[in-house]
Amino acid sequence: MSPPSPQKKHIHLNFFENACTGSHISPGQWRDLSDKTHGKDRLPYWLSLAQLAEKGKISFIFFADSYSLFDIYSSSISPILRAGAHCAALDPMVLIPAMASVTKTVGFGGTGSTSYLNPYILARTMSSLDHLTEGRVAWNVVTSWSKSAALALGKEDVVPHDKRYEVASEYMDLVYRFWDTYDAEKVKKIEHKGQYLKASSPHQTHPSPQRTPVLFQAGTSKVGREFGSKHAEAIYVGGLVPSQTAPSIAQIRAGASAQGRDPQSIKFFVGITPILGATLEEAQAKYERARENADVAGGLAQFSGYTGIDLSRFPLDEVFELKDAPGDAATHTFLENFNKATGNAEPWTPRRLGETMALGGFHPAPVGTPEMVADVFEQWIGEADVDGFNIAYVTSPGSFEDVVYLLRPELVKRGLMWEDYDIPGGTLRENLYGVEGQKYLRDDHYGHKFKYPSDFEGDTAVMSNMKQEVVNGEKSEVTSNGVIKGGPVTVDEKAALHQAA
Repeated sequence: MSPPSPQKKHIHLNFFENACTGSHISPGQWRDLSDKTHGKDRLPYWLSLAQLAEKGKISFIFFADSYSLFDIYSSSISPILRAGAHCAALDPMVLIPAMASVTKTVGFGGTGSTSYLNPYILARTMSSLDHLTEGRVAWNVVTSWSKSAALALGKEDVVPHDKRYEVASEYMDLVYRFWDTYDAEKVKKIEHKGQYLKASSPHQTHPSPQRTPVLFQAGTSKVGREFGSKHAEAIYVGGLVPSQTAPSIAQIRAGASAQGRDPQSIKFFVGITPILGATLEEAQAKYERARENADVAGGLAQFSGYTGIDLSRFPLDEVFELKDAPGDAATHTFLENFNKATGNAEPWTPRRLGETMALGGFHPAPVGTPEMVADVFEQWIGEADVDGFNIAYVTSPGSFEDVVYLLRPELVKRGLMWEDYDIPGGTLRENLYGVEGQKYLRDDHYGHKFKYPSDFEGDTAVMSNMKQEVVNGEKSEVTSNGVIKGGPVTVDEKAALHQAA
């Protein structure tokens, strides 16, 4: 008798949304008569989407968000406005309670910036949402990279990349303390005076069902990977083909393991924009209609907004001539990598790039039947070790309906998805891990160290408080409260300082 085949990994599907008019991934698709994204400023759109997600056993409705309009391309916001993308945007946080009111299990992920949102306010907002959703909220932790956003929020420029993550690390320590050091019998006042942040207050909101929201993150730079391996429970990753993404996933899992975490406890979601049809002919017809509606200038505005490189100086239908102007090297590298990933050596023109960005952009965009698209999903699962997919749309609700009614049944048939949620009516964290009762952070997560009645203040506080000047075996330590301590440096203190460094 042959041994039983190994059980396949159950994957998670997310609806990848943005509370802006149109499609934030595929500019111009508002022109399709079936598209309903013009209704995003009214509740019926969101209530219907939430109910569709619940019907399809979707894990998250994941909201991307930004604080400004793309204005790099031609130094104008007009191209992105005409494209109907990343504009006419609402605050997605205010939509979540309404969607939760018509559903029982689907989760909701909201984006919040550690660079601009006050930690006290963010902690209160997420606790409030966790209460109102009965424990179904996630926080997508971002550090924010756009100069336009910096200017909109009163800053002169974006904080340098690595420093943003230093701020984010201290930010995490502070919000963990707000969420996890509150007890009904003894409300603890948080005193924090760090390198970048200050707070003196107990958490205003009582403990929510999950206490800490599910922690989502994106970013695969070196410091981004380090941050994710320490804090993230779910990570949104990019890449056009599995071979591009697999190394980052492996590195983050290894980093988590080195910190004592189960590397499989971090769930990786790759962005993807499938165009589905019951037949290949139907799928191709949808693709051709999407090509006709694609806004090339909007796609280029999107590329310029993401990269900070203005491509408006190039004629639309002439092959790029990159001659060492600012940003040319980065553009060349992107186009080369795109060709390597897709195996397409066709010369690049701005029109081709704009159209590519308007039909999935940096995401893979498979076109085909449910069986064909499921094959692509299986390739990502097997070769890159992903745990799920952030599924972007071309038109809404059509693209999402195709996922629920065409793709999901094929994934269930292959044993890649469940017939129902693991814990119907459970918290988001319980359903992310498939473990009833796992409402709070896992015991091996860094944030668990803050759990009441612990007095742990976080690694950033430890480093700040233990800055010592050693002179002839003596120390002068300034604590977060400004208290100076002295005395001989002991062997244990030397070891602690060495380990901290």
